Amino acid sequence: MIRISTFLLTLAIASLVTAADLPTGETPPGKVVLVPQPHHDDHSTDYGMAGLIARLVDEGYRAIYIRASNDEKDGRHGYPRNDIINLRETEEAVAALGMEKVINLNWRNNYESPYALNELREQLIFLIRKYKPEVILGHNAWEHFQKNPGHRNVGWMLEEAMWLAQFPNVHPEHFEMGIEPHAASYFYGKARLTWGLGHRPNIVMEFNADQQKRKETAFQLHRNVRASPGGARSLRAQLSGMNLTIPKFENLDDQEIAILTANWGMEYISRLHGSHAGVEFGEEYYFMDEFYELPGLKSFLNANTMAK
Repeated sequence: MIRISTFLLTLAIASLVTAADLPTGETPPGKVVLVPQPHHDDHSTDYGMAGLIARLVDEGYRAIYIRASNDEKDGRHGYPRNDIINLRETEEAVAALGMEKVINLNWRNNYESPYALNELREQLIFLIRKYKPEVILGHNAWEHFQKNPGHRNVGWMLEEAMWLAQFPNVHPEHFEMGIEPHAASYFYGKARLTWGLGHRPNIVMEFNADQQKRKETAFQLHRNVRASPGGARSLRAQLSGMNLTIPKFENLDDQEIAILTANWGMEYISRLHGSHAGVEFGEEYYFMDEFYELPGLKSFLNANTMAK
């Protein structure tokens, strides 16, 4: 049987490093990052934002996760148990990244088209005003070929909520509760860009090896939908059928193999995105800052200002 060396796998990952074609971003000034996502695991997917979350937490941010849907369809245990299991695993995953808490909006999973979208938008406006984030991490709703309706709809409502939350004539009843208008200054929009062209990323956010490990841990902790023993058994059967083996798999059970291969996948994606900016680990985003709608002013400031 042919043995596949992990050295060759590492070499294949290292070969991804190419000439940088995207800039790296600095950590924005601020204290709070809000992460509104459609599903329980969207922050920690291979194309997700767990590396940036870990970096922001390490640099002093208070991080809060908003779980829009209850994810009852995501898993193999039936709707009620999936909901309970996925919530517990979300809380474990955000804790591994150093996030403070999970806020659940409990919309039904994959029933996004019949959502009362205005109500979802109003919930997001309230939460933006309540927690006053300087930074928001969400889906880029304008990425073309976004197959998942939850990603599109929550992304659209989030962009509208970010804009409307700053105006005092929008939901003035909030003021009676001490909730004031607020405008977040920085938005990082993620997208599964392998699905097609559209809004392209304009920045890579770098993170370190420790933050990469926490990203891998957050990914694994969604055990109901990831790193399953069945996937490992299927992989071993495929390798055996091709007369191949991976030495690293020896003396590991199926669950351990599932976790190991998941880590390889997460590392591959982080290195791939990092290579686009000439760094070791990174995530790609469509980034908008406080001067996004004023490109002339932004260019002027870049050319004529300097740090004190």
